[in-house]
Amino acid sequence: MTNAQRRAAWRASRKAEMDSLRNDTTPEPLLNDGKPEPTPIPTPSSAFCPHEAGVYYLAAVGTVGTFKMFAKDRKPPVYTYGITTVHFELNPYTGKWIWFDGERNQSPRKTQDGWRLGSKRLHDTREGAEAEVQREMVKNGDRVTRVHDLPDDVTALKKIRSANHPDRNTDADQDLYQAVVEKLDRMRTLTQ
Repeated sequence: MTNAQRRAAWRASRKAEMDSLRNDTTPEPLLNDGKPEPTPIPTPSSAFCPHEAGVYYLAAVGTVGTFKMFAKDRKPPVYTYGITTVHFELNPYTGKWIWFDGERNQSPRKTQDGWRLGSKRLHDTREGAEAEVQREMVKNGDRVTRVHDLPDDVTALKKIRSANHPDRNTDADQDLYQAVVEKLDRMRTLTQ
């Protein structure tokens, strides 16, 4: 499930909640001029507030297959690496910034070295997440690749994207395709 699908599912569930709240017949408390009283949103000083770009990144490191403890032909796990793009949304009821990961809403928590989302460090820039992925690859003994060293030319990026489109090419490099798509999105937001 992609982040866009997760956000769409989360928005659909929020819309359903809002519709059920609208059907509630309890009257709202009114101010002197007849307008409903706004609900106070807590804003503690140490609360997470996204930067202007609003996008954060997580370095995702997983394993494919595991080794059995007492098997004769033990094989080390195969590691997978990726970068997840995180778009936070403000919960109007609690006033906290949340991200839906496909299963549940997560809020960032403060640590002494920055912000974390679950057990993973939240990066302000994609370069920080890429550096963490590179460190993990070196630690696990995997070949270090730089698929994200992409040109700044939009035409060249579009050629790479079409050449590695997973629907058109079964042998496509999907990590490279995803990196190109995200770089094009970043370039588009910077020009607006």
